[in-house]
Amino acid sequence: MMWVWMGLFGAAGASDLVNASAEDGLEFTVALGAEFGTQTFSACTGSLISPQVILTAAHCGADFPMEMVVAAGKAFFGPRVDQAETVGFADGIIHPDYVELQSGIGGTLGRNDVAILVLAEPVYSVEPVWIVEDSLEDVAEGELVTSIGFGVSDSAGGGSGIKRSAELVIDEVNSTFLVSNSATNEDGANVCSGDSGGPQVHWNGERWVQWAVHSWADQNCTAQSGSTRVDVVSEWVLDQLEDVHGTRDRCEMWEIYDDGVCDEDCDNVDPDCVDSSPTRGGADGESGSSKLFGGCSTVAPRSSGLLWCLGVLLLGLRRRR
Repeated sequence: MMWVWMGLFGAAGASDLVNASAEDGLEFTVALGAEFGTQTFSACTGSLISPQVILTAAHCGADFPMEMVVAAGKAFFGPRVDQAETVGFADGIIHPDYVELQSGIGGTLGRNDVAILVLAEPVYSVEPVWIVEDSLEDVAEGELVTSIGFGVSDSAGGGSGIKRSAELVIDEVNSTFLVSNSATNEDGANVCSGDSGGPQVHWNGERWVQWAVHSWADQNCTAQSGSTRVDVVSEWVLDQLEDVHGTRDRCEMWEIYDDGVCDEDCDNVDPDCVDSSPTRGGADGESGSSKLFGGCSTVAPRSSGLLWCLGVLLLGLRRRR
């Protein structure tokens, strides 16, 4: 069976996030692409994990210089790229131990398929998603996750640039990937071309936590997909966040300490959690925070391409050790 990176090749006879639904929420999911005048396109998907850092797949642009990203690459915030707010990039780093997928006899599905993009300016209007740090080895198999992406919606490459999501079952947990079989998912749902780099998230009862990054699927996106486990690369991701924000403390980098909302999962005690006053914020009872997200207080769970070869030059990343 031929295996392909989902951002590099079109899927013959399959759609993105097969049998998925249009997604207006999960705002931390962003499209990665470019603008040409009034024309926009998305090439890959990513997730906002801090106000200024996007997590995506390394294969979305492993062999191209960073200057091209700064000059033309964009992150699109919104349910579709033609109606989205855009932010440019300032930097990008690929995991230093990234191994590319090689299909065919004797090939490999690769490993460490993750990269980060640093935004040119922070985005405070969208609440980031936090990454899993504890091992998924003994907890992920059999669990439901939600996969989100902006990929194509038909075999001819149409429908790119609209955010869609689907619930998938984790059928296998190996040392590198969370694997999902289409046969065990409702309506045969799965991820496909253009969804590369997108988040696979799990609802833990209180908030969404990102478990994986979409990496590969079978050529027709009708059998199986694999997403890179975030827990096995979390230390590297945290190192990059520390380089950007000067801290590994999520609440500090999100700037939500003392914002009027008690965030109990912070590395340090949030002053809002020890405030004895029954009313926080201003006289009208509203929070004094200028941010639109509240850290650990997240949205409730939902009730239930263009080919990469057209845009890969615009999303190159550089290696940094």
